[in-house]
Amino acid sequence: MRSSFVETIKGALALGISSSLVTAVGFLLIPLYTRYLSVEEFGLLGLINLAVSIAVAIFGMGMNTAIFRSYFDYEESSDKRKLVGTALIVALLAGTGLVALATVASESVIAKRIFTLPETGRYFQLALYTGAITLVSAVPLAVYRANRQFGRFAIVNIAAATLQIIFIVMLVAIAHMEIMGILIGQFTATLAINLLLLYTIRGDVELTLLQGEVHKLLTYGIPLVPGSVFYLILTSGSLFFVQHTEGLAEAGTFNLAIRIASIFAILVITPFQLIWPPMMFSVEKKQYALRFYANMLVYALYVSIGLGMLLSVYAPEIVGLVASEAYAPAAQLVWLLICGHILFVAQNTLNVGIILRRRTIYWSIALVIETLICILLWVQLAPKWGALGVAVGSIIGYVAGVTATLLFSRRFIKVNYEWKRVLYLTIMLPIAVGVSNLIPSSFGAFAVIALKALLLLLFFCSPFLVNFWHEDELSVAKQFIQQLRARLPLQLLSAERK
Repeated sequence: MRSSFVETIKGALALGISSSLVTAVGFLLIPLYTRYLSVEEFGLLGLINLAVSIAVAIFGMGMNTAIFRSYFDYEESSDKRKLVGTALIVALLAGTGLVALATVASESVIAKRIFTLPETGRYFQLALYTGAITLVSAVPLAVYRANRQFGRFAIVNIAAATLQIIFIVMLVAIAHMEIMGILIGQFTATLAINLLLLYTIRGDVELTLLQGEVHKLLTYGIPLVPGSVFYLILTSGSLFFVQHTEGLAEAGTFNLAIRIASIFAILVITPFQLIWPPMMFSVEKKQYALRFYANMLVYALYVSIGLGMLLSVYAPEIVGLVASEAYAPAAQLVWLLICGHILFVAQNTLNVGIILRRRTIYWSIALVIETLICILLWVQLAPKWGALGVAVGSIIGYVAGVTATLLFSRRFIKVNYEWKRVLYLTIMLPIAVGVSNLIPSSFGAFAVIALKALLLLLFFCSPFLVNFWHEDELSVAKQFIQQLRARLPLQLLSAERK
């Protein structure tokens, strides 16, 4: 049982981290983008990514999850090959539909009517073509997951990220193709990886269209689409409202803040969403289950707020390192966006009753509620306060989502959370940001960085100074430190011998 659980956790981590690599490319290439693109072009790039993400979620019809679910309904390998072949045909038809939409409507509808950005249709068109290719790649990646080929899954994602970086650098920095170079690089890398993926699963595919299986796939997958779309709107839709009220330049600044805050999502949210459900189910029958669920909220917030403080306090330095002075206002937006991410981690931790009782419809309802509240607030606040109003509106929406999730979850399982500890951790981030802003820049860059490091150390260690942790938690921490100390000399001795 324990080994199976450990294997599940390792597999989830491998999938989560490797799946985030392509997303991480967008952050790694920020210095290139901000150097060779104008602020307005960088804002346009963010809007293009938003449009493609929503289109892929709609045309994907939840197939990446549906095929994974149906794969285990069959015992015979021949039946599995037919299922994969059916899913591949459906994905090809969906991709063809997206290509048709991109060809017909990119300029007239998407660029002019939705985003009010005439003469940019060619950018949306090429990006949507790339999205159509990713619809097909979802099938072989689902096969990798079903067959627990985590190593191969990771290698493919590493290759995709590497190819994107190479092509984009060549086309932007050397060929000076600006935003079109980025889109061509993404298209070329995605096409190459997709062809490789299809080649690697050639023995697992029998191209045939099973009508009954098509019905099963779509019946399972399509209901997942609204949740995916609402989640995309919740996390990235604010950029659309910033562009409509403040213009592309403000959208470019906001896009940089989103990219920096995305580090948090890559390092925390994606792995946590994969690890938490199996952990939750593994202790469901244990006597200490309810306490474990309550403590997990504290632990998740402690780690999340620790990383959030690091990114938020050093946001001005990060912006100054990766972008020009024109992007400086982004630094004051980062901590607000990270607050929203931290609240989403809390929301995922509080869904114990919903997940264990398999009432996932309530999760979707909570997601819809917070998204609609966000949109209403964006409409009201964006014209008055611009990007700042949008970020504040997002936080209020996330708070509503956390509240709805907690109320829904308590209908099925009542967990007694330690709200005093939660409140203590929650106020650490805004206080740390506020204090760091009081450090005069006249002290010099090195002194400012050193003072911020001391500030972060103080806040991160403060729970150990105010009787925040329980005795058993401190005992576990001491054991961990002792084990670490015992291993360190052995490692050093081994290194010296080598």
